[in-house]
Amino acid sequence: MNKISVVILNFNRPSYIKKDILPNLEKISFIDEVIISHGKKDTFFQDSKFKNINVKHLEHWEKDNATYGLTLRFYSALEAKNSKIIIMDDDIIPSLEAVEFLNEKISEDSNRLYGLYGRNLDKYNNYEITNYFGEVPIVLTRCLITTKEMCIYFMDNFRTYENKLIENSKPYWNGEDILFSLLSIKKYGKLPKVYNLKHSNRALNYLNLNDSINLGDDNDHVEYRKKLTKDFIDKLGLNNKIKKETKIKTYRSQFTYFFVNSVLLFIFYLFVMFVFVFDVYYFIYRG
Repeated sequence: MNKISVVILNFNRPSYIKKDILPNLEKISFIDEVIISHGKKDTFFQDSKFKNINVKHLEHWEKDNATYGLTLRFYSALEAKNSKIIIMDDDIIPSLEAVEFLNEKISEDSNRLYGLYGRNLDKYNNYEITNYFGEVPIVLTRCLITTKEMCIYFMDNFRTYENKLIENSKPYWNGEDILFSLLSIKKYGKLPKVYNLKHSNRALNYLNLNDSINLGDDNDHVEYRKKLTKDFIDKLGLNNKIKKETKIKTYRSQFTYFFVNSVLLFIFYLFVMFVFVFDVYYFIYRG
């Protein structure tokens, strides 16, 4: 397969990137480049002791972070040597099977986005936080595959859609994934495709929320994304196209999808087995 570059934003989880993400990505033979955009000076690291991947570190704190915010994902992708790019968060590890599948899909048709986490709109055009699979209007940058061409297109156009919500958002340009998805529909005329693929989530996400880039109230965050989505769709004139072409195959709640793709599920199985063994022992020897 053709080689792939990976782009990751490093903000609060440098240890997980170094000890978990990079070693796992190195095992995937057709990934030969990882670009890390460092948004904070105090979490910057430069550990590139990997044989099979070139790790490129970009110092994006201060001016660049203030100028681009979360669009640094796509700005960083402009540095990629490969045409195919995986954009992913700093708390997820896609499986070899998942990366192979995504690579096959974009090799078949590069004029579309493909990913693991999708979002749909309800009948009132409200953004929903449930994970949807199929042809959906929005695929999250949690883990998706795209092209350098699409990242260039985004950087050439994103300022046109900046509004007061984005100007006041924390972090700056929160909702960049929504616009990236919608701009891909505008450019290529195709909705992103999202698949339920194997991956590993960092279990501490639900135990230590301070590591998250977004620290706002959940309700405020959802309302913000609802307003932003409506504004983008109206400006891009995509209402009818999204309603006609969205094709949902299945869905999972946000927590369930996270849970089954993390070590929490394994811990849960161990707990169930322990309870079962304990009950059997108690029944036989104490009954």
